[in-house]
Amino acid sequence: MKRILVAMMIMVVLITGCQNSQPVYNAGVYEGNSEGYYSNIHVSVTVDEYRIVEIHILDHQEIKILADIVFDELPPRIIKKNSSEVDSISGATYTSQSLLRAVEEALEKARRRGEE
Repeated sequence: MKRILVAMMIMVVLITGCQNSQPVYNAGVYEGNSEGYYSNIHVSVTVDEYRIVEIHILDHQEIKILADIVFDELPPRIIKKNSSEVDSISGATYTSQSLLRAVEEALEKARRRGEE
């Protein structure tokens, strides 16, 4: 009896896990901008249909010490979470939030809008 129950649970997990989820993005490279503390932050975000693949900082004039921390730490977090809804870097809050807004602007351009 236990074996049948375990087999049924495995089948449910496999069937549920194998279903195709709806694409979230239109695959491509999208750009976003946001006003930083000292300058505009300009980013490019590469997405496939389901996830964020890459984030590149194209241009900024932020203070190097803050920019280095924010631009090194936040993009991997965003990619791992597949969302721009990650915590800011303490001590570099404004630059962090500016980067997150720029990424979100790019993602908004990439998001699918219903059936095409």
